[in-house]
Amino acid sequence: MKRQNRPRTPSAAPAAAPLQRDSATSLYRQIADQLEHDILAGHFAVHGKLPSEHELTVRFGVSRVTVRQAMDALLAAGLVVKKQGKGTFVAGQKLQHDLHSMQGFYDSLIAQGVEPETRLIEFAAVARPEHVDASLAGADDQCFFLRRIYQVGGEPIAMVCAYLPAEAARVSWQQASENPIYGILERLLQMRITRADVRIRAQPAGTRIGRELGLGPRAALLVMERESFGGDGKVAEHSSFYIRPENYEFLLSAQGPLPISSSIRGATRSRVEQLA
Repeated sequence: MKRQNRPRTPSAAPAAAPLQRDSATSLYRQIADQLEHDILAGHFAVHGKLPSEHELTVRFGVSRVTVRQAMDALLAAGLVVKKQGKGTFVAGQKLQHDLHSMQGFYDSLIAQGVEPETRLIEFAAVARPEHVDASLAGADDQCFFLRRIYQVGGEPIAMVCAYLPAEAARVSWQQASENPIYGILERLLQMRITRADVRIRAQPAGTRIGRELGLGPRAALLVMERESFGGDGKVAEHSSFYIRPENYEFLLSAQGPLPISSSIRGATRSRVEQLA
């Protein structure tokens, strides 16, 4: 199912077309296709709530299992998002983070015409964790910790936990609230950032992060770990961005030449398979 531009003003959703129960196309796929059509036609507003599972079972005359399969298909296609305890909603704009150039998370959103809102949760001196480079700490082995929520359309999309140099002690809460991380480093601390190493992985949200992002503890997150360096080659910041994955993706282009292995090896049968 392809994402297309869709109107932002909703219109009344049409009555459900009869399902073709003798069709080779599964019932859940037919339902997913109808709902996708309704979403793309603007019958449901962006960020608008879809009918409940019960309402859809009545509308289409199918079981809850079939409805859940249809909703999972829409979720996989990035057309909807699920909010714990609230229901299923039409997804917003697909957001992208281009890894070809060094760009901050906030600035990457601005570059796409998005107007993000941020909420600073924590900005204080802390003891340097073991995984953070010692060059960030002062004589007392403390650095500055920043935690911030990013929102789009009033909904949280990401949270960052960042460790900044001890010199950030001269930055006020107000200044930290009004500047992205790279803005704090370059504008306020006069540090020139020359490069960054980025690692991306997936992990469960967990209780604390899930609560901040409106997710259950087992919900999957994208995690972008970033370590930025100054002109002197020392680490200037260490950040972890916890990102809701439904409408976010990373872009990276690779160029050849392309090395190709001479052959591939098939997997051996597991012990369980051998005994079956």
